[in-house]
Amino acid sequence: MNNGASSSQPTTEPSTEAGSTTLYLTRHGRTTANVMHLMQGWSDFPLTRQGREDVRQFGRGLRSIRFRAAWSGNLSRQYETARLALDMSGNGDLHVGVDPDLREDNFGSFEGRDERTTLDQVCAAMGFKDFVTAKATYGRSISVHMQDTFHRLDAEDVLSAGLEEQDRAETTAQVRNRMIAVLTRIAQSAIAEGGGPVLVVSSGMCLQQFLVAIDDHCPIPDMDNTAVTKVVYQDDGFHLAGPIGSMEYFQAGSQEK
Repeated sequence: MNNGASSSQPTTEPSTEAGSTTLYLTRHGRTTANVMHLMQGWSDFPLTRQGREDVRQFGRGLRSIRFRAAWSGNLSRQYETARLALDMSGNGDLHVGVDPDLREDNFGSFEGRDERTTLDQVCAAMGFKDFVTAKATYGRSISVHMQDTFHRLDAEDVLSAGLEEQDRAETTAQVRNRMIAVLTRIAQSAIAEGGGPVLVVSSGMCLQQFLVAIDDHCPIPDMDNTAVTKVVYQDDGFHLAGPIGSMEYFQAGSQEK
């Protein structure tokens, strides 16, 4: 798994000062679309049986943390990940707040289609031979360069899908703006209640978009299912508080049965 900690024990939790909070930005568990290598976006593919077991292990790895609050997007894969993780971590009394702005990037007409074929098509429209060639140029931040091309191709209705305009793919700016807005709301709400850690379950590409927006120099790795990136919110905005896309809590959960 990418970017996992070398130890099975989680790293020291960031201290929470007055007027700050730590968000545990988490990618949802493994879904049927992940297994079949399909584009997901706003489409609602469920967790697999193994995906649920992985989330339970992830939750066990969070047992040392008492969360102030928990949030997820309105897709079942996001909500179920949050709910299972809380139940397994000793935070089962917490309500999961649901906000649609935590959804994945909207890929419009490209959703439900074969992932590799789609990525090759989008990267070809960006002037590359295929996804592999584009990734060689952009590295692991390739995803943040593709969303505007999804939007452009979908606006042209290249797949002849006939979607209404409001259902077509988002722009990069739309994704980043809603992610910044929703995570700011969540952080400020937690601070108003006294601060403390907050579990936030969302999706891989929109989390990458957010991280680039708050720090355009940070490396953006691939994110495995249940990967966590901690960010601290203070008066001067968001700051990274550890590795990006860490699997340390999932790994720690294997020791907590």
